[in-house]
Amino acid sequence: MDDPKSEGGRADRGGRVFYGWLIVAVLFFISIIDGGFTYTFSTFLKPLTQEFGWSRAETATAFSLYLLVAGLVLPAWGWLIDHIGARWVFLLSALIDGVALFLLSAVHSLPGFYALYLLLGVGLAGIGPMPVGKVITQWFVAKRGLAMGIALVGASGGGLVLVPLCGFLIAEFSWRVGYQVLAALSLFGMLPLVWFFVINSPEEKGLTPLGQTSPPARRTSPRPEPEQAGRDWTLRQALSTPTFWRLGAAFCLGLMAAGAVHAHQVAFFQDAGYSLEFAATITGISLGMSMAGRFLAGWVSEHVRHPHTILAGCLVMQAVGIGVLLFLESLGFWALALFVSLFGLGYGGMIVLWPLIVGHDFGRQAFGAIAGVLGTLGLSVGGALGPIIAGVLYDNTGSYDWAFLSCVGVFLGGAGAAVGAPEPQAG
Repeated sequence: MDDPKSEGGRADRGGRVFYGWLIVAVLFFISIIDGGFTYTFSTFLKPLTQEFGWSRAETATAFSLYLLVAGLVLPAWGWLIDHIGARWVFLLSALIDGVALFLLSAVHSLPGFYALYLLLGVGLAGIGPMPVGKVITQWFVAKRGLAMGIALVGASGGGLVLVPLCGFLIAEFSWRVGYQVLAALSLFGMLPLVWFFVINSPEEKGLTPLGQTSPPARRTSPRPEPEQAGRDWTLRQALSTPTFWRLGAAFCLGLMAAGAVHAHQVAFFQDAGYSLEFAATITGISLGMSMAGRFLAGWVSEHVRHPHTILAGCLVMQAVGIGVLLFLESLGFWALALFVSLFGLGYGGMIVLWPLIVGHDFGRQAFGAIAGVLGTLGLSVGGALGPIIAGVLYDNTGSYDWAFLSCVGVFLGGAGAAVGAPEPQAG
């Protein structure tokens, strides 16, 4: 019988591949489905306003509520992840999202629409970058950035595939069919993958994390020893650092602008004269490009000392990408190409850097709690405000020019906050 232990988490004596890489593959497919829930909203925006007579701001408020509640419940999900493991959080969240999406296909009122997007947001928080990051952080010491990039690149793949698919389903059938297909993916795709394959940590399988050559020393106190400070922080310690709050500002501003773009970009392209199918395809391609951004940011993070500078660069790329859309009429194809490339790469890098920076700056001990509170700042404050503000600016001006110009400034403000975030220092 083979010894189940692995040396540094690599392969066991039977020559089998380290199980953590199978989990990375499963998380990749889970992220595809997760990305579909978030990025397809813009394909539903205009059809819903046309059928029910809601304004853009009223309809986009659902997306803001979705991000708001997702951020608010992140600390609770983070606590559960730290105490019962990510596997049960994934399962519960997939069930919640599947039910919410199915009920959305039968919605007839704006309050009902809002209520179901609130429920959908509760589930979103339990299947996004935070729980994925927790699992990857548990399984990988070496190659963590690569593994994180591969796992989270799936969300962009979901946008690449599911945004055009929803555009097709809405155009050929109805928006109700689009929601039903997303519900089926959650209930019959995500749930079985998690149930059969996801394991919280390598220790549960008799393995050690990849790159860890010996088991970590057992602590006699929940508080880190002085020499561990800066590598394994508690939530209270992290909250006392300027690093945490400056990173919170960077992610808050980044997700505010990105949320505005994601909620309105399909409608923007439709207003510019493109069909729903073409607008959804352009959006999907930009999200496909963010796959490369997630992978590259994960890889680069392993080769630089200060990942905060990578985050700043990603925010600047998004600013330039959205800025060129203001010249769409004159630049045409080149504006689309630059938007797809720059915004996609920058957005993908920003998302994967959320869990990577938490792990880099604050360690494993309270990863879920720290990432959860950071996510609350990003999603509940930034992500929730962006879509509403962009909708109000559109309703008041009749175009997205001021909304997207504001996004450029917000992205640049976030880049400044990221550059100014120092390495955390033990008190």
